[in-house]
This record gives sequence, structure tokens and C-alpha cells, in this order.
Amino acid sequence: MTDPAELLTPRVLIVDDERQIHASLRLRIGAACELVSAFDARDALARIRQTRFDLCITDIHMPRMDGLAFIDAARGLDPGLGFVVLSAFDTEDNLRRAIPLSVYDFLAKPLGSRAELEERLGGWIERTRERRREQELARAAGTIADDRDAARLERDVEVVVSETAREVLRQNAGLLTTIHAHLISAATQLAPRSRADPGLALILRGLEEARKTADAAMAATGGFFDSSYGSRDASPAQPNEGIRQAIDIAQRSGRAEAEGKRVDFRPADSAAIVRGLSGIDFLLMAIPAIGAALTCAAPGTTVGIQLEFAPRLDAVTRDPRRRRLLWINRRRAVSSHPVMVVVISADGPSLTPTEVEDWLKGEHAALTAITPRGLLSGIAKCRGALGAAVAPDATKFQLLLVLPV
Repeated sequence: MTDPAELLTPRVLIVDDERQIHASLRLRIGAACELVSAFDARDALARIRQTRFDLCITDIHMPRMDGLAFIDAARGLDPGLGFVVLSAFDTEDNLRRAIPLSVYDFLAKPLGSRAELEERLGGWIERTRERRREQELARAAGTIADDRDAARLERDVEVVVSETAREVLRQNAGLLTTIHAHLISAATQLAPRSRADPGLALILRGLEEARKTADAAMAATGGFFDSSYGSRDASPAQPNEGIRQAIDIAQRSGRAEAEGKRVDFRPADSAAIVRGLSGIDFLLMAIPAIGAALTCAAPGTTVGIQLEFAPRLDAVTRDPRRRRLLWINRRRAVSSHPVMVVVISADGPSLTPTEVEDWLKGEHAALTAITPRGLLSGIAKCRGALGAAVAPDATKFQLLLVLPV
């Protein structure tokens, strides 16, 4: 499964009571990450309770609670968060207090150059992400082997069953062709004689009905092999067809029908094909996105899905209406192609940034049945982007799949 952390824009918390420090850091590293400002330790602790950060850069000398006491308190809230200490001067006492806190580094004021800070920033963020991965592995140590074996068995069974089903359908298609030919031959031979024999005329009508039934069965079988299910690797990712299939699967696999939830899909006039994905890839990407919207939608409401087109990915991510979305894989997304935007909206509460990240890691309780594995894999494979409307800026659930075409 694609690691969600690798697809997220790094989020860095800056804690300092001097506004010019925030402005200076924004100029130096603001282009490489999302910066969140806090002007005292208490505000910073409140933000850590609400949001997961990849790094915290904090001053030592602040009113009410100094930076080192803040780090100690923050570690109790988020043991995986890494810290860089920012200070104009360091006393022997501060250095002694910092040692057990295992801070990554010390930055002296005034700050260094942009190039210097950007070069060091990537290493600090990667240390936090690696620490989080290690902690997650340690927490899951008792179940990793079972989960791995179960996932492998599930995959093997799915592959065997699906390939067996395809082979059976191929054999049935051949048998239907043979039956169809025999029916036509028999009907052709009986037709001249049926004019004089009413009994043969009745048999001929039965043969004609059987031929029509064989025609319908052949058309249904042919439709399967032309669909996104027909070939795992070769079928193109056709959004209109794929979304219709994904809606059907998502509605059947959850409680949408029992809770009166509906889906209103507005297909695109264009027959665009998503670049870099097969039909099955697109299907596996769309199902969890639609399933999450149906899960979060209020009972008796309608999930809306519509397709839009834009000349480039930048035109979507810089759109004032969508600038505050939480974007996943934006920095790795291809920006040189036109894009199709799948907008999925539900009349339900928006998630917080931390809840979105928890879901992408399979840790959000409300969405535990909606695995995002196919969604993340598809976004990464086609080099697209995923946008999520998040609280407090948004009040309703919305996901955007931005895909190159």
C-alpha cells in the first residue's frame, strides 16, 4: 500500500512570540511545506491536540512556558513529533535540559539562508515520519503477521476466483456461439416445411425464441469483456462507466440503501480516458472515495458526483474555492496535461486534517470499513492529486480526484 505520509504536503508548526521570526521562516521554507503559526506554548499545545505535524520549530525564550517545557508537554500529546530549537543564545542549563528531549537540532538567530534551511528541512521531516512509522510498526507488532497473511490469502483467492470466472465466461461465450449456429441451422431447415405442418411451425417459433435468448446471452458476455472488469491490465480507465460501476458496488457494500442515501451522478460529455490507469485501477480508486462519501452522508440525503475539466492541475489547486483543501500527492502530480476533476460531495460533516490522515492510514474509526488502499494506489500511479475539504474551513464532506487525461 502507498504510504500516505509520502503523499502529504509536510506540515510544520512554528512556535515563537516574535512575529518577524514567523515571517522570516515563511520566506525561507514556506514554499516547501505548510506552515502553521503559534505565538505561545499554550496555543501550540492546543494545535498539536487537533492536528498532526511533521516537525515543530520552537523558540526557547517565551512567556508563561519556555520552549523546553513546551517540548516536554508536547511529547506527551504526540510522542512521534520531532523538534528543532530556535534561540538567540543557549545557556549551559538550556543545553542540559534539551539533551533528554532528543531535539533534532538547534537554529541560531538570526536565521541562515533559504537554501541552507530547505536542505536541512527535508532530513528533519523524514526523521519524524520514520519515527512515526517505527511507532506504528511497534504498536501493530502483534497483528502484522496475521494481517499480512490474511491480505495475501484474500488477494490470492480474489485472483483465482476472478481469473476462473473469466475463463468460464470465455468458454461459455464459445458454447453460446456454437448453440447460436445450431439454432440458425435448424430454423433454416425447418422453415420451408413449417408452412405445411402446424406442429413444425410451433417448433420453429420455439427455436426463434431460443436464438433470441442466445443472442442476449452473447451480448451480455461480450459486454463484460468490454468493461473495466474484462481485463485487469488492458481495459482503459473510462470515467463515466467506471463511476457507474463504483456507485453500484459502494451502494451494495454499505448501508446506503437502508439509510435512504442516494447518488446523483452527472456524467461528462467527453469520452476522456485517464492516463496511467487501467479500468480496474480506476474502479478500485473510485469505490473507496464514493464509499467514504456515502458513509459520512446524513441519512436520507444525496451524494453528488460530477466531472469537470481543467487545462492543468495548477488551475484546480490554485482555484480560490479550493485553495484551502488538504491536498495529497500535489507535489508529485503531473502538471503538464489537462485534467479531469471528479467532485464527490455529501451532506455530512467535513473531516479534520488529522481525521483525513487517519483514514488514509486505515485508522479512522468511522471509516474503518472503507479501505483507501486502491484510492492511494490509483492517485500515485496516475500521478494525480486528491483534495479533501477539511474543518474548520469547510462544513460539508467533499473529495476531489484530479486525474490527468
